[in-house]
Amino acid sequence: MKPYEVLNPPIKGDLTRVRLLFSYDCPFCRNYHNGLVQWGATLPKPLSFEATPLITSEGENAFNAVLGRLITQDVAPQAIQTYDYLMYMKLQGDPELGTPPSGRLTVTDVLRTIVQAGGEGKAVQAYLKGRGQGVENRVSSHARLVRTYKLTSTPSVALAGRFVVTPDNAQGNPQQFLLLLNGMVSRIIQGAGHAL
Repeated sequence: MKPYEVLNPPIKGDLTRVRLLFSYDCPFCRNYHNGLVQWGATLPKPLSFEATPLITSEGENAFNAVLGRLITQDVAPQAIQTYDYLMYMKLQGDPELGTPPSGRLTVTDVLRTIVQAGGEGKAVQAYLKGRGQGVENRVSSHARLVRTYKLTSTPSVALAGRFVVTPDNAQGNPQQFLLLLNGMVSRIIQGAGHAL
């Protein structure tokens, strides 16, 4: 049994991409997120890293959270990490601070979160009135990624459009998970026809 899933056929647009596929309402994603984003920043060329939120639940909360991330990417990319952190807090709450999760996440809440993360309110409004018109149409592609990558759990890491690995493949051990990911990246860089 291989410690990863093989995508067949490979996803052609992702042959040099490593994607962290996560859901804001997943507590495991929250626990792994920062470490995987930091790991992704160290990937050797020609690989690129992208943290990609998914829609894994019904309702407007997941939709609006992803919509806000798309707006943040376009208007204030430097605020993405903070936006992600704040969105996890909104949807899951913070037991350490005693903050409960938000019951309902509106578009107004999301726009406030973008500003709280470091985006400029006027820039967000100008974006929504200009080049951002229709940005909500891009959200549905984030729901389709669950099927595209044949995901059964989050977080998942998709490598080179061919392999999907989850912490479950490393018995939930974060260090083993990173070792597995590093080994697969090395094999991909070496051009091996298979990861392991």
